[in-house]
Amino acid sequence: MKSDARAGLLLGGVILLFTIVGGYVVTLPWWWKAAAEPEDAEWSVPAKMPPGEQGELVRYGQKLFNETPLYLGPDVADASMRRAGNHLSCQSCHASGGTQRNGFGLVGITRRFPQFNARAGHAITLEDRINGCFERSMNGKALPGNGREMKAYLAYMEWLSTDVPSGTKHMEGQGVPKLAALDRWADPGVGESVYKQSCTKCHGANGLGQKAQDGKAYKYPPVWGPDSFNDGAGMDRVRTAAGYIYANMPNDNPSLTAEQAYDVAAYIDSQDRPHKDRLASDYPNLKLKPFDSPYGPYPDGYSEEQHKYGPFPAL
Repeated sequence: MKSDARAGLLLGGVILLFTIVGGYVVTLPWWWKAAAEPEDAEWSVPAKMPPGEQGELVRYGQKLFNETPLYLGPDVADASMRRAGNHLSCQSCHASGGTQRNGFGLVGITRRFPQFNARAGHAITLEDRINGCFERSMNGKALPGNGREMKAYLAYMEWLSTDVPSGTKHMEGQGVPKLAALDRWADPGVGESVYKQSCTKCHGANGLGQKAQDGKAYKYPPVWGPDSFNDGAGMDRVRTAAGYIYANMPNDNPSLTAEQAYDVAAYIDSQDRPHKDRLASDYPNLKLKPFDSPYGPYPDGYSEEQHKYGPFPAL
């Protein structure tokens, strides 16, 4: 049995290398997954911070994550620290500081990197992924890789992953649910009606959110407009936004149907927001570009409108 597992691991590694180098999507055999990946770990947030200097670094990372504009926003006094281009916090998307399941939860995230990233066209580190958020969701610029702030982010995410076994590549609750594709396009007009009924209380009829009492951060983030995520962010993909909305919105009572979530996502993602330059350089291998990417170029003859709103191919 051990010999079979080793053989499976070796062959699986060859297939994985071929997948990354050749740019093909390959379904790995069952014995590769069994040999290489532990079973799903249980979602668990650590109860205590580590002691000493490491604990201080984790706490700093938690503050950066939950109160980003106060430390890295466009209005901080030290210009070298102005890394975010808007006043969102990381937890504007990663609910409850990244601890909430199906709200872009980050428990176990450090166990997944480095990993191949189709948008970049190569394997990336967790530092790369964090900076991708700063450049897209935060509409800003990358953190220095060797700076204290990046080290604090990594320490915080490592702390969130404390109870997750090394080698765990999948955690139920990371990211957002993958909703089944609709048999129609996601309709912004229908979504506007749902938004007015269910979303304006927090995000406002104008989509610009509500500031906290300090006037610097948001209690409820904008979902479009100049202070929102840019058009290169993951939330500008209707499928991704729909999964998040379905699992988490309205915030006090998640209750929308999957169809309503798709339509609201279409309405939100149809609104004006900042533009990210050089989007055409994303996905150097267009065969790996997700169908619901809202910007071209594409490897097929479908219109940009269908890529953005559907109908989408079945998941």
